[in-house]
Amino acid sequence: MDNKDLLAQARAAREMAVAPSSKFKVGAALLCDDGSVFTGCNIESPTYLGICAERVALFKALSEGRRGFTVIAIAGGVDGGCPPCGACRQVLWEFAPELEVLLDDAQGGCIERRIAEYFPEPFDRSKVDPSRAAGR
Repeated sequence: MDNKDLLAQARAAREMAVAPSSKFKVGAALLCDDGSVFTGCNIESPTYLGICAERVALFKALSEGRRGFTVIAIAGGVDGGCPPCGACRQVLWEFAPELEVLLDDAQGGCIERRIAEYFPEPFDRSKVDPSRAAGR
């Protein structure tokens, strides 16, 4: 799947967003290493609780048994793109530290970065338990 198609799926997911409080709709499309795609949209509740599109897509994929992720496309409808929030950066990095992130720039193009560029010093399990450091 190419970046254009993945961004189109993120834009379509954005249309499903439930954002009565913020009115800020976001969609995401997560490409797995087996070629499958999981989409997500942000969802807000009347009590201002909610979840971001990126985590919805990731959690859907995880709940269906996927464990390898290559690219996530995010569409927020804002000029300059809508990068993942801090919580999403942490979780995306935990499950896919080499993940490519595509942001819809709302001008017909996209911004491409790696999750590590958004999250250069992640908190990982090795901080809590050094025996669980990568490679051990």
